[in-house]
Amino acid sequence: MRHNVTVSIKQTAAASPALVGQLVVWIFAVLVSIAAAVFGPEGMRFTWLGIGLGASIILAFVWELGTHTKEGFVARVAILSSGAFVIFVIVAAISGFIVALAP
Repeated sequence: MRHNVTVSIKQTAAASPALVGQLVVWIFAVLVSIAAAVFGPEGMRFTWLGIGLGASIILAFVWELGTHTKEGFVARVAILSSGAFVIFVIVAAISGFIVALAP
């Protein structure tokens, strides 16, 4: 017998603090990378992207320390850091193409 179960976003977030951590870190990475790409000075844009990536990795580490869960700590920090890295690579590539195509 199969039951239809509807789960709200709040219930999912309450059941999975790792999911909340992923969303927080990755949304932070998206916002910081876009801000660095848009507002960074011409010669320092990629430096600011690197600083933003470092801040995202520190946020991932601090967030996971705050969960007080020891099982899978290294794997969760690695996943969060890798996701932030991929986000920054995508934004840096798009920014590089835009800069290369600009007159």
